[in-house]
Amino acid sequence: MLHSILITGGTTNQRLEKLQQLLSIDLKPDPDLLTLKPDPSITIKQVRTIDKFLSRKPIKQDYNLVVLISADKLTLQAQNAILKTLEEPPVNSKIVLMSPSQHQLIPTIVSRCQLINLKADRKISKASNQKQQKIFDQIVKSSIAQRISLVSDYAKSKEIALDLLTHQLHFVKDSILVYPDLTRSMLNSINFLKANVNPKLVLEVLFFSYPKKS
Repeated sequence: MLHSILITGGTTNQRLEKLQQLLSIDLKPDPDLLTLKPDPSITIKQVRTIDKFLSRKPIKQDYNLVVLISADKLTLQAQNAILKTLEEPPVNSKIVLMSPSQHQLIPTIVSRCQLINLKADRKISKASNQKQQKIFDQIVKSSIAQRISLVSDYAKSKEIALDLLTHQLHFVKDSILVYPDLTRSMLNSINFLKANVNPKLVLEVLFFSYPKKS
């Protein structure tokens, strides 16, 4: 098993359970465990604590373990900052990232990790797809002026915009229709939001990329 692991798919609890199965551990407070949580994102400042933590010798366990439960909340700067550590982690260390989808992380992070993909929760997926279908149809059926108006509902904060794009991306990728250009636009938009580009501007550009009702 590699030092760097990326667990995707399923629910948060399912990803945590998979981690515990893989490493035969629990996630109780431990001097050899560092857990990074979003507040509301995971910043470059938080990422910089990883190297310091991994540089010391384990106290109780055989290795130091870093867990990013919501790696999809890493800012773009934080994702770039963690690359070298993922590629060359110190001896006696493991880094585990968890994300609903690998597509919410830059490709260079994914390439540096052992990827473990869990099956999605079908009940949650069905309910989510119905909601995202409604949003998708609303945007597609709207005029340019109406699309601009819709943006205001989702541009109140970066977190709200990211939540929308993340779920729309899953919906579009699972759709029976093919939207390669829209998928690329969504991925780019997610990266722009993580780089703190204005959510209103990002969503306006993206909503214009949606297909028009024929």
